[in-house]
Amino acid sequence: MIADVVVPGAGGMIGRELCKALARKAAKVTAVSRQEVSLPGCDGRVADLRSPDSLHGLLRPGTVVFHLAGRTSVAGSVHDPWGDFEHNVAATVQVLNASVAVGARVILASSAAVFQPGQPLPLSETALKRPTSPYGAAKLSCENYAQAFHASRGLDVRVARLFNVYGPSMRKFAIVDFFRKLQANPHSLEILGDGEQLRDYLYIDDTISALIAVAECGVPGQDYNIASGQPTRLVDLAKLVADVMGLSDVRLTVTRKSFPGDIPQWYADIRRIRGLGFEAQVPLREGLVRTIEGLRRHEFDQPAPGSR
Repeated sequence: MIADVVVPGAGGMIGRELCKALARKAAKVTAVSRQEVSLPGCDGRVADLRSPDSLHGLLRPGTVVFHLAGRTSVAGSVHDPWGDFEHNVAATVQVLNASVAVGARVILASSAAVFQPGQPLPLSETALKRPTSPYGAAKLSCENYAQAFHASRGLDVRVARLFNVYGPSMRKFAIVDFFRKLQANPHSLEILGDGEQLRDYLYIDDTISALIAVAECGVPGQDYNIASGQPTRLVDLAKLVADVMGLSDVRLTVTRKSFPGDIPQWYADIRRIRGLGFEAQVPLREGLVRTIEGLRRHEFDQPAPGSR
């Protein structure tokens, strides 16, 4: 049972939902973000994790730190690698330092972007890690620092390597892009790349369950792929989004060009996280129905141009 939790990155989709889920379990939750965030049952803290004292007074022996903070844009990391390094690697080292000083436990969120493209699929935790973007390099550096803190200073740290997380409060990535394009033009949809990209989508509720499983049952120093284990082609995802939106006869086109650092194909071997008792509960179509409903509510709630 997790009793005392600190969540850096509480302003993001995963952080918000994790904080709310843990608060419902009666945990003491401190939500840490660069901007003020208000979540039911949680204490909020505004902090810049690059500062050595950003978590001062928040951590105690046994505190579980779900470190979800950082930049998440592959394309953005190509244009600003130094900023990506600061907000991912430098901030993570500060979190690890603060945690080992008091005996806290860290669940470090990483990314499938650490893997080398072109390997046999599905990708296990032992697959070759050779990133193709500064973002992937930063996340791999974070993993390596975590393992070094575990080996040299005894820090209880566990790596949760996320593939593609989606849900109603997401505001970027392919599903949102498809939704917005189809809202603007329900007859035609352009797909970045060749449409044959393989991805592994896990609904937000299942992601939260996996993170909690790692925190409660995982092995210190171990890494875990957090995914569904089911490959989905991007063109099939686009068709499914259109179908969920009630659209038929949508003409799909592909750009055959993508952004630097994009990985053509990935999906996960999830036997290790299954060994902790995790099983995904939300099928892709059902998750997309919930997600599209959430995106529609968000669009409806936005003020009209020029209104206050």
